Amino acid sequence: MRFKVTLGIAIVGFIFWSSVAIGASGDLLSLENKYIKVYLNNSVEDTGRFAVDVTGGDPSRSDDDGKALIYGHPKPWTSFTTLRINGTDYVFGKATKKRSGYGLPDGQITQAPKTVDNSLIMECTYGAVKVQQSLDIARSPSTGAFDTARIKYIIVNTGKDSAEVGLRTLLDTMLGDNDGAAFRIGNKAVTTDYVCNGNDMPDFWQAFDSLTKPAVIAQGTLKGGDVTPPDRLIFTNWGKAADNPWNFQVDPNADFTRFGEDELDSAVAMYWEPRTLNPGGQISVVIYYGLGGITFAPGKTFLGISAPAEVQYSINETRKYTIMMYLEHHGEVKADNVKISLDLPQGLRCSSGKTTIIIPELVPGVTKQFSWEIEPTGDYRGDTSFQIQVSGNHLESNGVTRKIKIIGPPELKATMTLPKLKIVSNQWDPYPAMITTNIKNIGESAVYDLKATLVSETGVALATGECSDKYLLTLDGGAETTVSWWLAPTGESKTGALKVVITGTNIKPVTVDAQLEVPMLTAKLGFVGPEKWITGHVVELSLYAYNLQDPGVFSTNVIFDPKQLKLVYISRGTFLVQDNELAQWHSGVIDNEIGRVADIGGTRTKPLGRDEVTMFRLNFIVIGTGTGKVDLDALKVFNPNGNELHCDFTPFQYKIEEESK
Repeated sequence: MRFKVTLGIAIVGFIFWSSVAIGASGDLLSLENKYIKVYLNNSVEDTGRFAVDVTGGDPSRSDDDGKALIYGHPKPWTSFTTLRINGTDYVFGKATKKRSGYGLPDGQITQAPKTVDNSLIMECTYGAVKVQQSLDIARSPSTGAFDTARIKYIIVNTGKDSAEVGLRTLLDTMLGDNDGAAFRIGNKAVTTDYVCNGNDMPDFWQAFDSLTKPAVIAQGTLKGGDVTPPDRLIFTNWGKAADNPWNFQVDPNADFTRFGEDELDSAVAMYWEPRTLNPGGQISVVIYYGLGGITFAPGKTFLGISAPAEVQYSINETRKYTIMMYLEHHGEVKADNVKISLDLPQGLRCSSGKTTIIIPELVPGVTKQFSWEIEPTGDYRGDTSFQIQVSGNHLESNGVTRKIKIIGPPELKATMTLPKLKIVSNQWDPYPAMITTNIKNIGESAVYDLKATLVSETGVALATGECSDKYLLTLDGGAETTVSWWLAPTGESKTGALKVVITGTNIKPVTVDAQLEVPMLTAKLGFVGPEKWITGHVVELSLYAYNLQDPGVFSTNVIFDPKQLKLVYISRGTFLVQDNELAQWHSGVIDNEIGRVADIGGTRTKPLGRDEVTMFRLNFIVIGTGTGKVDLDALKVFNPNGNELHCDFTPFQYKIEEESK
């Protein structure tokens, strides 16, 4: 049986930063502010698991202070995250000996839990897949206060092959001492197994034990902010989800009694189904869970409203937002013909057009809930409010007002800064070259899952080890950031054409085009050989090519003095070796009578990727004395498109000495 015992933990060594206290005490790391506290397990068992408590909570109430939102004392262990990688399930953090994920293999902890910039960070690797968990405190889309735990996973494929990666997070929800309260979504009070999928996913869910005197009001936000909406969500009992690391049998008739036991114990399992993660690719999953924001109107007709603190208008894709209303009739007799009216201000409209709900009858003491979907119209931006009025027979009329802010969309402006390339000692300088893009959000709202991708079209390419995708995550309204890439000219063009494509979950792609002026390097060929030439010895000459850009085919003749040299062997150079295989090669026809080799050549079908390469090697026997040279005749080099490349060549000069006796 899982015992839930609340123990006091003395947190020492606080560091106060931006109203967040950072603490460490033995096996726990923590963050807290005046609303909530987030714990991270740093012990030798269940490393990486987390819990959330209320500190001061709702400023208008004191009865939620010190209550639990996620079970986790004295050390978090019941909430955990499963990673499904290429069909195999793993646990994030350290494998457990307890019920919650028992038997799941773990990965390698590459970064033990630590505090970084007001976040609790931990990192694990599973083969080539790297996963970072980050816990911090975020502003709630509902209350507008920093009363929400943000649980973020960043998953990166560091390997050379694609991977199929999915994630499931199980939250062991708790409302103070209540471990089995109903979940509330839209018009439903969920008390048994319940599944939400795709388009049926609500904006948020809430849970409380009593509308008039709630111990804690919890909220899981599923849309808005930088939240990553799950593909699937299941409300269930903790035991069933703890015993099954991924899927389990859903029974709509089963309440939240812990599987195999007799206590209520509710939980939420959220799924992000497996998707392909290409080499170098990255995905992020962001979860919000914290305090719920409900505006109350007490009385015999007790009302509560929950809605987002801000809604965003967009010309292109304005989304819909949910208003939830709770109603309890505290009169002595049944009410009838109950009318509920939603009064929206300028700038907001009801998506269905129906702002009035009629209830034939309302029984005393029963909590009812209703919902509307609203959307901004663009007629107004700024602070405003809406009202809900309730009236009926045998019902005390009441109303409630809630503030709301209508804001504009994000809007990005981006500029690219290019280096000025020059040639120093027949090499580009700087090399590689850095290009920088400045991105500024001049809109009112934040951009989420921000990513900048560099696309090099002609004349330039990413430097070795550089990645085209840069993940910037969130950029608030009015904020700006910079991102850089290292590039290498290819030499195929005097102009390097490139663009940066900027994307995010709530913006249309923004593209910045640029052209980098690339001075052309001179391709040079020359023989390299020994300084001393002595009669009777064998010498080797290697024909080197420098700055030979995108070559495909070459051919040449070699001319030498037959009275001084006798050519005995010709071999291919590294130019004609590609991917550890030999490319097409012709060693030519040697004529030592006239001192000539005709038709040396070869064909390369793959990019060279080097600034220096050997074309071929010549082995001579020195048979005479004096000075001379080895020269090329009819040298031709073509790129894969059949265009001839201009190359400078200087003959090799030598002086032969007689061997000393």
